[in-house]
This record gives sequence, structure tokens and C-alpha cells, in this order.
Amino acid sequence: MDGGGTVSQDKDQSPVRLPLWEELPTFSLHLDQLLTLTNQYLEPIIGDQLTKTMLHNYFKAKILLPPVNKRYERIQLAGAIVVGLLKNIFSLAEIQHGLAAILEDGSPKYGYNNFVRLFNEQAAQAGAPLTKPRPLVIKAAKPVTVMQYDAVQSILFWLSARKRLAQLRPRHAHDS
Repeated sequence: MDGGGTVSQDKDQSPVRLPLWEELPTFSLHLDQLLTLTNQYLEPIIGDQLTKTMLHNYFKAKILLPPVNKRYERIQLAGAIVVGLLKNIFSLAEIQHGLAAILEDGSPKYGYNNFVRLFNEQAAQAGAPLTKPRPLVIKAAKPVTVMQYDAVQSILFWLSARKRLAQLRPRHAHDS
């Protein structure tokens, strides 16, 4: 991040991008595979990983749809990616409510792809001021899409604030 309140990426780093539904594996996964894939997508973005315990808790609390016969599909992977991004900003109850609203409005594939497209568009603007995100045409957008847009903006502002804080830590340590 530069001093002007923008998110920038390292020159060697590829752009932050989440996979669309169609890019997720079509075959069943074991829990370890689900966890590995989820973390491959999340760690470059949030700098943290989900754990087996976290996933078990999300399934137990019905935030994510539980697996069938211990086999995980696209819907669980997509859900784990979204929850992994949102868990640092929203309570699990808020995430559960938001996911339920998305599913009421359409299919898991549509809801996930809509979220990912909004995220990828906004994240691709690395270096652009986060205070001027690409506007969503609010009048034409469904309320669920507006909610997803706001959630994406929250994630990006949170990431920006974390980078600023990391930049301040070394200077602040020397001031003590």
C-alpha cells in the first residue's frame, strides 16, 4: 500500500483473484483437500488460513452446508472461501444471514459467482484509491447484490487497514 491510502501489489505478485464456480473442482473432495484448496485461495489474500476445527464449526453451526458421506463438493469449497474472507469482518451469525439471503435470491452458483466477480473487479483495481471504488449501479442492482458489494468493500478496506498497520509497526516500535 502506498502512503495515499491505496492498495498496491508487489511487482512480482500476480493479481489477487478468486476462482469462479466453473473453475472449482468438479470431483468430490476429502476434508484435507477442501482445506488445502480453500487455503490456497485465501492465504495470499488474507495472510491467514482456515483450520479443520474452523471448518467443522462452520458445518456444525450450519453456516456451510454439511458434506454428504464425508465428501465435499463445489458448494462447500465456495462457501469456505467466502466465509474465510468474511470471518474477520462479520460475525458468524451475520455471515449465515447473508448466505441465506443469497440462497433465497438464487442458486449457490449464481450467488458465489456474483460475489467473486465483484471481488475480482475491485481487487484488480490495486493502486486505485479504495475510497473511490467502481460504483455499483444501485438503482439497477438487487438488494442482495448491493449487500455483496458492501461486503467486498469491507474486505478490501480491512485489508488496506491491515497493510497500513503493518507499515506502522516498525516505526512505532522504534519510538518506544
